[in-house]
Amino acid sequence: MAATRALFSLVEDELRDVERELARTALPDDPLMGPMLSLVLPGSGKRLRPGLALLACRIGQTPHPVMINMAVGVELLHAASLVHDDVVDESSTRRGEATLFTRVGNSLAVLVGDYLFAQSAARCVGTGNLRVIGLFASTLGLMVQGQVREASRGSRPHQKLTREAYYETIWGKTAALFVLAAEGGAILGGAPEPHVEAMRAYGRHLGLAFQVVDDILDYVGDEAVLGKPVGSDLRQGIITLPVIYLREELSPQAFAELFEAASIEEIVERIKASGAIDRAYQDAAWQVDLAREALAALPAGPIRDTLEEIALLALRRTA
Repeated sequence: MAATRALFSLVEDELRDVERELARTALPDDPLMGPMLSLVLPGSGKRLRPGLALLACRIGQTPHPVMINMAVGVELLHAASLVHDDVVDESSTRRGEATLFTRVGNSLAVLVGDYLFAQSAARCVGTGNLRVIGLFASTLGLMVQGQVREASRGSRPHQKLTREAYYETIWGKTAALFVLAAEGGAILGGAPEPHVEAMRAYGRHLGLAFQVVDDILDYVGDEAVLGKPVGSDLRQGIITLPVIYLREELSPQAFAELFEAASIEEIVERIKASGAIDRAYQDAAWQVDLAREALAALPAGPIRDTLEEIALLALRRTA
C-alpha cells in the first residue's frame, strides 16, 4: 500500500481532499447509516482508482472541484461494488477484517451498497460532463454483468470455463472501473481524443492485469498480507485463470478426479506445483506491456512516467 501511495506524489494534495470527502460521506446525518458506512469508508484500500483518476485529469486542465468529484465518485463506486460482491459471495473477511455483510447481515449490507452507488452517481453528475456521466452508467452496467456472469456459472464451472469467458468476466467485474478512472479523467481534462483513447486502452489493460495478479495471489500469496485464506476463490466456487491453465496440463480424467476427491488445500498445492501460475503471470505481463504501449501516445513527462510505474507495480504487487 505504501508503494502505491508513493506513486501518487503528483496528486497527493488532491488525494488528501478525496480522503476528506470520503470521510464526510461516511458521516451522514442518519445515525443508523453512519456507523455502517464507517466500516467501509474511509481510510481503507490503496486508493489506486481515485489516484489514477486524478492523474488522468492532470493530462489536461481539469478544475480542482471536478477532479475531486471524479476521484471520489470512482472510489465510492468501487466501495459499493465490494459491499455487494461480499454479499453475493457470502465472504466473511476482506483485508483481514469482517465484511459488512458478516457484521450487519445481507439486507442491510445490500442497502448500504445501494447508498454508496447513489452517492457515487451524485459525484459523477457533479462533474457536469455528459460524456463522463454516460461512461459512468455504462461502467456500472458492465460491472453488474461481470458479477452476474461469475455468479451464474452453474455446477462444475471448473470443467467448462474458458480463458475467453474468464477475460470477459474480469473485463466487466474489474477492468471497466479502471477505464472509467483513466478515460473519464482524460475527458474531464479536455485532453485530445488520441490521449483519451490511449487512456481508455491503458485502463483496460491495467485493470485486466490487476485482476489476473489478484487471482494468482489467491493461490500463492501470504494470508497475513492478503487478509484472507489462500484458496478463497475455490472455497466460494469461483474459477479463475490458474485453474483453467491447470486443466490444460492434465488429462480430463486426472483433472476431474482432482476436483472430486482432493481438498481445497491439495488443489491449491497442485496448482502451485504446476506451470499454471507462471502462465498466468505471463498473461498479466502481456497486459502490462499493452498498457505501457498505450501510454506512448501521451506526451513524455512525469504523468506518463507515473502511469507506467503504476502498470509495473500491478505486476509486482503482493496484496
